[in-house]
Amino acid sequence: MNAESGSEPVSPCPERKELQPAKGVNSSSESLLNTHILINMMEVTISAVVRHKAEGRKDIDELLNSFRDMVNYAIKKGLEKGYSLKKLHAECYQTFKSKYDFHTHIYPQAYRVAQSIIKSWKSRKGKEPVMRKKIVRVPKTIFEVDVERSVLALTIRPKERIEIPLELSDHHKELLSEGEVKEILLGERFVYIPIRVHVDLSEPRGFVAVDVNEDNITYVTSDGKAAKIYLGIKRIRESYYEKRKKIQKEVKGKKRDRLLRKYAKREKNRIKDILHKATRFIADTLKGYGFILENLKGLRKSANKKVKKYNKKSKRVQEVSVRTKKMKRRLNSLPFHRIQSYIEYKALLNGSLVDYKSPHNTSKICARCRGLVNSLRACPYCGLDRDVSACLNLLDVGRCGAPERLSVEVMKAGCRGVETINAYEVNLLELRRQSESSVVG
Repeated sequence: MNAESGSEPVSPCPERKELQPAKGVNSSSESLLNTHILINMMEVTISAVVRHKAEGRKDIDELLNSFRDMVNYAIKKGLEKGYSLKKLHAECYQTFKSKYDFHTHIYPQAYRVAQSIIKSWKSRKGKEPVMRKKIVRVPKTIFEVDVERSVLALTIRPKERIEIPLELSDHHKELLSEGEVKEILLGERFVYIPIRVHVDLSEPRGFVAVDVNEDNITYVTSDGKAAKIYLGIKRIRESYYEKRKKIQKEVKGKKRDRLLRKYAKREKNRIKDILHKATRFIADTLKGYGFILENLKGLRKSANKKVKKYNKKSKRVQEVSVRTKKMKRRLNSLPFHRIQSYIEYKALLNGSLVDYKSPHNTSKICARCRGLVNSLRACPYCGLDRDVSACLNLLDVGRCGAPERLSVEVMKAGCRGVETINAYEVNLLELRRQSESSVVG
């Protein structure tokens, strides 16, 4: 988790029980979650990005600079001698030990990072790999997070322990008290803390299909609830694109760079805020349902697809983009995967199952009359909203218990039968209070 938080389910624990279909849900709906699902205590990893108050400290800067030098030395040796951990240890450990006086547990982390950089470079090639960022991978054995005092205690040398003040929020403190931390990343301004939290996945009382679109998130549940959450991301992206265009045209020098950084940060923060509000609303409102999301792997590749065509001017065959420059910019700027990752980790923390299903033809074919919708906003034959139709197709009407009455209502009324919500109007504090009161009740 792009400063964006992320999560990944880890392998389950030994105790297991078989998932039973919810009331009113057909037994064949189990096929939506791989026909035979085992649920139990599960580990969810949350990446907490915490700002520290030690920026510019001499001891921290020395550690960051030295670790970067160690990694680059290990990369060089790995390219020459081989990059297995055994070979890197033989080439680097004694050199590091004689040159630096840090805790010996730091040295293996340097060539572990070097190995991952080399592997990444091997898969994509390009220029010779080098580490530019100042960041240290710290093993569990030499640090401790004091949650009460909001302090990171780090042993950088034998018998030398330093304290780094952290800006921990109440949410961070809650996660740290419940979860487990194995290792952290220490940067110039931030500490990246992966927290493993044990979650008890409960049996779903129904299923909910979530369709992520260009400017909204639509969901339909197997018991008849439906809503559209408008994000406004498309408008924000277009607005900041025009601002950047104007700045690049009219402003020059350092002022231009400063303004571009300023607006890029502002755009990023606005979109991040909207996404967290929308996904938190979905995860908390639909707590107890099993989530079904579209598997959007390869979407970026599809957006940038090229075909070979004959160029009459150059008189040769060359690759040409299928989509226009404007369409590619629109598709590549939309955070489909980030939205899904936010929904996934928040739903898992709430004890909800998450599964991915192929999106093939879910938006093109009407779930009600099976008519061809293609790029229209609604079915031309029965009027069913395109996004709602995609959700119904994901639920797989008739096999997952999606009620027939919902399809009829939406077919007659179009979007009027679906609740509409603006993401920027979501009040997270009020939502959290409602969630806590419902649990208490």
